Amino acid sequence: MKHKRIVAVGLAMAMLFSMTACSGGSDTDAEKTEGNAQEETGGDEEGYFLGYSVGDYKVILQAETGNRFEDICEEKNIEYAVKDAQGDSSTQLDDVNALIAMGIDGLLISPVDGQACAPAVEAAAEADIPVAVVLRDMPSVQDLYVTFSGTDDIELGELGAQGLVDAMGESGKIVYISGTPGLSTAEDRTTGFHNIIDQYDGIEIIAEQACDYNRAKAMETMEAILQANSEIDAVWCANDEMAGGVVQAIDAAGRTDEILVGGANLQSDGYQRLLDGTQAWDVTTPPMMLDNALDAILTVLDGGTVEKRINAELDIVTKDNAADFEYQVY
Repeated sequence: MKHKRIVAVGLAMAMLFSMTACSGGSDTDAEKTEGNAQEETGGDEEGYFLGYSVGDYKVILQAETGNRFEDICEEKNIEYAVKDAQGDSSTQLDDVNALIAMGIDGLLISPVDGQACAPAVEAAAEADIPVAVVLRDMPSVQDLYVTFSGTDDIELGELGAQGLVDAMGESGKIVYISGTPGLSTAEDRTTGFHNIIDQYDGIEIIAEQACDYNRAKAMETMEAILQANSEIDAVWCANDEMAGGVVQAIDAAGRTDEILVGGANLQSDGYQRLLDGTQAWDVTTPPMMLDNALDAILTVLDGGTVEKRINAELDIVTKDNAADFEYQVY
């Protein structure tokens, strides 16, 4: 009978296990070097052994997909291992090679960078291991993975812009806070945003800044934009982390009643801002995309076929319909 192998993630977890490892065996030196801790529990039935390489657990959406992966594998009595690349592409390549060496039957990967991490998919394919890509696409190796499960980020950007128009109207001065340059999610959301906004002659983009999906950077950037512009009607941020920083800057400047703010991903603090009125709209990014990727891998391992792309359904969320989407909050 097999046992579930859980490779816990993050330096904090590694430190915790190293301090409290007074029972049940110790970590290997290699695992300590990687900053991972391992624990074993009894499995109820024999099954597949799956690996998930998460790009960065500090990214809330990626962390939630990791949590869902573990929960589903536990429910299905599937043996599994999880690795956290901590935002580093080289580490992610090493992680995937380690998972392959552990003997996984299938791989899920949420890449740090779709291009830089392409060799990880190539290595898995060389080992005849089916791969499902989660959240961020890897178009250069799309012939090698079995499915991409995520969002159409051009559509997401279009919905973000449409939410702005719905909230503000067809004229006004706006700011766009975008994600990390070069990432497919950021580039596609920007394309979608302009697809809609550029149709309105009455809407003027007075500032467009990349803030790397980072709350602190968005707050600092927005502070400078506020100082330089006495009139701003609305801001759309390409994720809720940046929206949180923008809301903080606007509140500190005493201009909350003047400026509408929107976000994306519907994470818990963004959802709360919708409810309390400090954020006017959001766009869903369902973490259940992980469920679809995992199901696809199991289907392929069982000899079935799956769709090459599985895009999650996206919606604009406001205070008025927020309750309908609470199940997607993370």
